[in-house]
Amino acid sequence: MKLTKQLVRALYASLAVTAVAAPILAFTYSPDKTDGDKTTTRGMAVSYPWAFKNGTATARTTALRTSEGILRKAGYASIPGDLAKATWITDKMPKPRMRTMPSLQDLRSYAEGLDATVVLYGSISWHTRSIWVNAGPKTISTATVDVYVYDLATRSVIYKNLGVEGRSDERSNGYKIAAAVLFTPLVTAVSGGPATPQEERAVQIALGLAYHDWAIKE
Repeated sequence: MKLTKQLVRALYASLAVTAVAAPILAFTYSPDKTDGDKTTTRGMAVSYPWAFKNGTATARTTALRTSEGILRKAGYASIPGDLAKATWITDKMPKPRMRTMPSLQDLRSYAEGLDATVVLYGSISWHTRSIWVNAGPKTISTATVDVYVYDLATRSVIYKNLGVEGRSDERSNGYKIAAAVLFTPLVTAVSGGPATPQEERAVQIALGLAYHDWAIKE
């Protein structure tokens, strides 16, 4: 059974009550709320579904939170991730898979059910390895993303950026470009340290680079 708009709004209200205890869920829509340098007046938006290949559970969670933060930077109120996932499953949408994106019909149904203006979705993979630098090993990770934006008003995909890479050891202007549309700071990844923070930083940079033009334009 599909979630009705009345139920969705009730869930928004319920999540808002718990926002003090769980700040990560405090993404409900407020016309007067300001996030960064933009005011969230563009309506509700959702970041789901995402298909993953490799990557630790923590890195995947960071990827989802990063995409939600990019929505906020673009001026939208982000629907909480738990609600986004639950709605997708309840509506019996196809399981996200690499290289198999949702149909326009599924995206339309999903957006309408959540009262969402736009849907961010795509696929993410990681390549994490240890390389030898000078006198010792160094762990680095590269995240590769395919990203899309579906717009309910036009019932079409209005933005896509494929094969965008982000390296955890990015030293060029790439990380600055990415950071401009991120809602939270880049994860600190210690050279030669564990894989998880490397993957987190890599996917933050990749998503920031991939969505930069859309988020800034918005």
